[in-house]
Amino acid sequence: MLFFSVAWSIWLLRNDVIFKQKIPDYDTLFFLIVTWFYLWLKVIESDFPHSSSDLLRSAEGLIRWTNSQTFRTSVMWSPPMTNRFKWNVDRSSIGKPGPSGIGGVLRNHHGILLGIFSLSIGILDSNVAELRTVIKAIELSASNCFLYHKHIIIESDFANVISWMNNPNNRPWIHHKLFSSAKRLASCFDSITYTHSYRESNHMADHLVKQGVHRISDFVDWLWPS
Repeated sequence: MLFFSVAWSIWLLRNDVIFKQKIPDYDTLFFLIVTWFYLWLKVIESDFPHSSSDLLRSAEGLIRWTNSQTFRTSVMWSPPMTNRFKWNVDRSSIGKPGPSGIGGVLRNHHGILLGIFSLSIGILDSNVAELRTVIKAIELSASNCFLYHKHIIIESDFANVISWMNNPNNRPWIHHKLFSSAKRLASCFDSITYTHSYRESNHMADHLVKQGVHRISDFVDWLWPS
């Protein structure tokens, strides 16, 4: 993209010099290169966190973001330890707030798929949708007697929600009913661990939530007798 930004900006400057007899302004040329680069980057990578002004001041943010993207694309799903079971959960919302879907997949330490869910949860704020996703994984685990007194891991890219689950003092009071439900159901297990992961390690759950947004009825399936 940088090559095309430079080429396009030079082409525009060349036209101004030839056809409008303008004197080359290299400060303006630099500004145009960065601006075009930023606009094209935002089209391709909508989550790019910096503004064009940030790029004009320094390339440091772009370098950090590029390194982060390189690391994240290499992230893969990792199995839990022996005799532990890992949920990977995700949510998708169309708008803020907007129609939301949630989904998750449960695997054992061999990576064998044991359970999945995908459902619509109506029009919700993204943080509430993320919390509802985690609570749903706990509820489904508690509904299956095979998982009683087992070690459960719930993994997602919900940084806020994972922080809330691990640090009760940080929890928003407005969601106290959901947190109380999670605490009550947690007594069914030896332990529940909440961990953060990048979405790149969670492709199956990501696919399920995109289906969930448009579901009319809930989809839950266990690959063992419940």
